Amino acid sequence: MSLWLYLHCPSLLLDSLYAPSSVQAVGLVSEQEGRLVQLSVAASTHGLNTGMGLGAAALICHQLAVYPYCAVKEQSALEQLATQLYPLVAEISLNPPKGLWLHVSPMLALYQGFPPLWQAVTQTLVESGIRYQAGVGQTPRAAELMAYGHAGKVSVDPEHLQAALQQLPLAAAPLPEAVKTQFTRLGLSQLGDLIALPTASLTRRFPRSVVDYLAEVSGDKPTPLRYFQPPLQFFQQRVLLFELSEQAHLLPIIENLVSALCRFLEQRSACTPALTLGFSLRDGCEETLPVMAAHGEKDVERWMALVRLRLTSWQVSQPVTAVSVRATQIDCHQPGQTDLFSAQQGEQNRDELVATLAARLGEEAVMRLAYVDHHRPEAASQHVPHHHSATPTASAPTRPRPSLLLPQPTPLIGKVTLREGPERIVTGWWEGAPIQRDYFIAQNAQQQWLWVFRTPEQTWFLHGWFS
Repeated sequence: MSLWLYLHCPSLLLDSLYAPSSVQAVGLVSEQEGRLVQLSVAASTHGLNTGMGLGAAALICHQLAVYPYCAVKEQSALEQLATQLYPLVAEISLNPPKGLWLHVSPMLALYQGFPPLWQAVTQTLVESGIRYQAGVGQTPRAAELMAYGHAGKVSVDPEHLQAALQQLPLAAAPLPEAVKTQFTRLGLSQLGDLIALPTASLTRRFPRSVVDYLAEVSGDKPTPLRYFQPPLQFFQQRVLLFELSEQAHLLPIIENLVSALCRFLEQRSACTPALTLGFSLRDGCEETLPVMAAHGEKDVERWMALVRLRLTSWQVSQPVTAVSVRATQIDCHQPGQTDLFSAQQGEQNRDELVATLAARLGEEAVMRLAYVDHHRPEAASQHVPHHHSATPTASAPTRPRPSLLLPQPTPLIGKVTLREGPERIVTGWWEGAPIQRDYFIAQNAQQQWLWVFRTPEQTWFLHGWFS
């Protein structure tokens, strides 16, 4: 038996986009009609209803916060919800603007029945703060109807499903109002009354779309579905109900978004080396803060430690109206693990130290050395930001080089013993600053290793020290 679960989220955009509040009355308004289309729980307790005009709503609830409804953002929220449910049920189809079909019958053997699967789905919805109506049916359209007209009663018993489907009011069907009015005039009030009519009679009395819809409900005609594929990048935003100017007040919202990112990564056995915090300001400007990890990371505590360090060097210039987290570089390879028997197990390694310093001081303040295609030793390397991708422009020298190179060669003082060399370097004539040097590795009386060179004039210079 094929089994489908349908989720209808009547307040999807409000629940997913705006920072939750149990006391603030919030409503989304259609700018074309000037009427409320979605309401928070607190707004409903004040006696407000969807479809109400702004004037009447303001008279009932003076504290109502109103935001514009955006269909594009709701489509994004629907895809975000499908992404969260994708690890639980692989076959998901979107029914914009507020619905999802989940093909659950292929998953029942894995979950050992419908109740564990249903518990996992509802837990995800509750954690996301999404209000929903659910329905189960043997076809996608039947499940959709059960969600609209049989909300709150989820059953997988075939006989119960068939009886409940027959008793559904026709007013719950997603059909044009003119067609529903025609049903009423003919004395049809339940779906069973309509299904009982002969097909020829239905074809004469109603548009072809109604006949096709009933065929999809009964399973005589397949419902065309397009299965969802989750995105390879992460982005979530929370619009604040109140403007915030203190970092301490922004941190819980940031942590909620970072936790969602880490769940996204955990579900894919993936990690990311960087995330970007976005802050929408009162004047409409956008500020971004990149946060870099030592390597691919998916642990929320480690990310939040880096975020807190990064925020210490950032000042809120204007009140913040929205916060977002974005991660575009998703890596399916996990970072290397420390040797279990290493004496430094549990301590911070070099990469983690660099990431911590970068978060505290800023990305441009932590540098690394990179080779430059230049024969003159003092010009053969340069400092670059540590996070720049390693695209070598020159290969490493094949001969030994000192760990400490002096900024400028100094005259050699004292006797030394030559241990290796010479290595002749002749360069710079095309720049108007020619040099000719014979380099040696030498050792002085204190057993220190030096890098020295001799000029054609037989003058000796010290250029560096080996560690």
